[in-house]
Amino acid sequence: MALYKEAAAKTNKDLAENDVQKIIEELTKQNYRMAIIQQIAKSINVEMTYEEIIDEVAAPLRSVLSYDLLSFCLLEKDQLIIKASIPKEQEILGEGWVLHSHNSAPWKAIRDKRCFLRQDIWHDSHKYQEDDHLQMVDIKSAIMAPLLVNNEAIGALNFGSKKTYAYSENDFIFVQQLADQLAVCINNARLYGEVSRSQREWEETFKAVPDQLFLIDRSFNVLRCNKQENLDNDRRENKCYHLLACCGDDRQLCPAVEAFTTGVSTVREVTHPLTRSIFNISAYPVYNENSELSAMVVYVHEVTIKRRMESQLFQSAKLAAIGEMAAGVAHELNSPLTAIIGNAGLILRKTAGDDKHYKLLEDIKNCGQRSRRIIQNLLTFARQDSYTFEPVSLNDVVENSLYLISYQIEKNKITIDKKISNSIPVIMGNKLQLEQIIINFLLNARDALEGVSEGRIEICTDVIEDPETKSPAVIIKVTDNGQGMKPGILNQIFNPFFTTKEKTRGTGLGLSVSLGIAQTHGGRIDVASEPGCGSTFSLILPV
Repeated sequence: MALYKEAAAKTNKDLAENDVQKIIEELTKQNYRMAIIQQIAKSINVEMTYEEIIDEVAAPLRSVLSYDLLSFCLLEKDQLIIKASIPKEQEILGEGWVLHSHNSAPWKAIRDKRCFLRQDIWHDSHKYQEDDHLQMVDIKSAIMAPLLVNNEAIGALNFGSKKTYAYSENDFIFVQQLADQLAVCINNARLYGEVSRSQREWEETFKAVPDQLFLIDRSFNVLRCNKQENLDNDRRENKCYHLLACCGDDRQLCPAVEAFTTGVSTVREVTHPLTRSIFNISAYPVYNENSELSAMVVYVHEVTIKRRMESQLFQSAKLAAIGEMAAGVAHELNSPLTAIIGNAGLILRKTAGDDKHYKLLEDIKNCGQRSRRIIQNLLTFARQDSYTFEPVSLNDVVENSLYLISYQIEKNKITIDKKISNSIPVIMGNKLQLEQIIINFLLNARDALEGVSEGRIEICTDVIEDPETKSPAVIIKVTDNGQGMKPGILNQIFNPFFTTKEKTRGTGLGLSVSLGIAQTHGGRIDVASEPGCGSTFSLILPV
């Protein structure tokens, strides 16, 4: 009996020791698992992609949990979408796969807000929508845990094994703990991604603004700029007035100064005192959380070209009014000119050719006829409302242009040498527009000869073979022996509003308009010029 009791006591002691050993082993296992969860939480940061997150999770879990399929899916607009999975090359139930809400095991875990364990999927009495796909990848057991943030589900963490009954109740608890920690990390990464995406969208929006946009502090230091290349990285401070240079040295002209003083938005148009560029500057106050004016958004839009175009439009309106007045004056002059020409003709008929007054009378008649031709050409040139093409003789274009402005040129003691080819064919074009080009050539030649003694302008017409098209073409060349142009200026003469003349003598539109007319006629304008050797402008039109 004593031996029996001793044996029983020893057995109970061994059993107790085994139980203690099992408990120790289980506690050790649980502690290791908790360490794994902490390790995973530390290794995940908000800048990681979903693929990088699952990579950080996959490797450490291998030592504490067996799996053949690992994935997590997130809720997006009432859809459950798998964002990352292991193995990565798997298409079935892989990245981008959508799990519909009807009869889905991960959806059940989300709705119940607790882990859902399936020990034998192939023989489960209840079939879920993804079971056929799980069978295709040989998954027989699975455990799904909801990803909860503040008790709200954002998705599910899923493990699958090719063995039945691969997961225990302890695994059930561990997966839920892992899911809770992972949910916080994934949610932080998702929120960070949304903020970063929103920030990028705003940055791209600001960069897309073609004008300059600045955020400045009260000391006019540039805090942000939509054109970062404008900032000088070598400077400790980038002052807006150094970067913009829109107000020159007089910073009081800047609306930002007024806006900082008044605290209200200010808009002002400023002309740079040196470059004469015109800027429209808007300043919008920025207040901090204490309702204190802390910064200013400055928007700078250059309107130089716009203002010049408006000025040109006003000038065109004035010229139109002057044209109407000139037309009225021309009609008024036609009547006395008719009387002068007619009476001079009548008197000439009654005057002998050797009479001392005959030459004077002949001059009166010729000058009257010349004046009438000039008035007629001026009226024709003013009526440029018709742009139809018709047969045109370039020789007539040259003659009519000279009728209009030869007096202006010759009164400056400039000689006009005219060389007209009689073999010029008739072309299809608009006579008035072509006259506009030649008049512009002649006026530019006259201006280039200012201050030149023995100034000379040569105008000629000819038929050539166009060196560019290798086909017949007609050419009108206007050559002067004036100042010529430097290469830097020569490259800009066809730019709208570019001019080297004084403000009262040119708008910089003549050559750009002439080029447009030439191109409308299928032709072009060639220019050859050397400083001190004069210039040649050629209008080349196809036959």
